[in-house]
Amino acid sequence: MRRYVDFALLCPTEQMAEIAMAYLSDYEFESFDVETSYDGVVLHGFILASAWEQCSNEARAAVLECGMVLSEEALEDENWNEVWERESFEQVDIDGRMLIRAPHHQPPTSPDIIDIVVAPRMSFGSGHHNTSRMMCRAIMNLQTPAERLLDVGCGTGILSLAALKCGVKEAVAVDIDPWSVESANDAVQLNGMEHRMKVLLGTVDVVAGERFDLVVANINRNIILHDMPAYADALEPNGVLLLSGFLEEDIEQITAAAASHQIDVYARHKEQEWCCLECRKRVI
Repeated sequence: MRRYVDFALLCPTEQMAEIAMAYLSDYEFESFDVETSYDGVVLHGFILASAWEQCSNEARAAVLECGMVLSEEALEDENWNEVWERESFEQVDIDGRMLIRAPHHQPPTSPDIIDIVVAPRMSFGSGHHNTSRMMCRAIMNLQTPAERLLDVGCGTGILSLAALKCGVKEAVAVDIDPWSVESANDAVQLNGMEHRMKVLLGTVDVVAGERFDLVVANINRNIILHDMPAYADALEPNGVLLLSGFLEEDIEQITAAAASHQIDVYARHKEQEWCCLECRKRVI
């Protein structure tokens, strides 16, 4: 059984909790939860105990100005994950156009609403975060559906499923977390996408040499910057790259990195401090 740590941080405002979440995303946290208290906003970050031992000092220092550490509680995965799925996972309605839900939720009443069913298992990508919503909107608003999608850091597989249900023909999703791969594979079954979506364990390197006309990555600034050459190699000319998981202050650095690999930003979106970039690879 894997042991986890629940790192709880009391922040004065929701905005500070969002900023703290962005900083903690640079480490190996697998999921976050936010709850309101009388004293402010409590941010919970869940991370493997072995990973926390290696990064705890740096992570605490990174969020020192965002709030006060309340606790670092050890948890067993089979206990806290089951409770989270049953009590904390709420369905997500994106602009009345898309519904992201767990199997125990009722499906949408209208056939015009895109219905996505996920088995979260505390993986990233449950659809609740600003970045996931912005990425789903960007996918829904694409003028021409892609033929082939690469989803980097897929979490529960929501972005792949959203793209497939918006007309993309084939999706390949990758993630370094075994729980995310298991969760995404469950979602493949739940949504009947067995013949159109493949989920792989690993980094973007596991698809080296393959080509896609749509690449999506909702991760964090450091991974995006590191992986930018791989995104450029994977993209077909005129292919679209959708990026999120970073703050407004990171846009300039990410835009410059993209441009150095012949990728240009053509649209920007923002929710609170979080941003989403729509980019396209140049045709040379």
